[in-house]
Amino acid sequence: MVWRKYINGMALGVLVLSLVLVFILNFTSPEMGAVSYGPFFIVLFLLLVCMTTIAGFYIRRKASRNEVVFKNLKSAFRQGTIIALYLTVLLILRAANLLNWWDGALLLVSVIAFDMFFKEKV
Repeated sequence: MVWRKYINGMALGVLVLSLVLVFILNFTSPEMGAVSYGPFFIVLFLLLVCMTTIAGFYIRRKASRNEVVFKNLKSAFRQGTIIALYLTVLLILRAANLLNWWDGALLLVSVIAFDMFFKEKV
């Protein structure tokens, strides 16, 4: 039951990273520049990785009727990381006022291609 330890570690990560994110939001100012933006986006990325991995794992587990649990965990982590990266890059572009609908669409197409590439390799 190694996967339970992994999921419990991710759940603990969600809790800790949520507290760190609240701390960053309360004690930093957006006017500080990279000093506040850097840690915010790093913590947000890690939080999104944990949350999307847990959600993806349980969705895959329900869909596959509990078959090959570790394979579901590996795929859920890969896709959770890619989704978190996509959302974080979108927010970074939005914070810099560089986000247009075609940028988001192009980024989405590149993320899908990236996922398909790694799906073939693994």
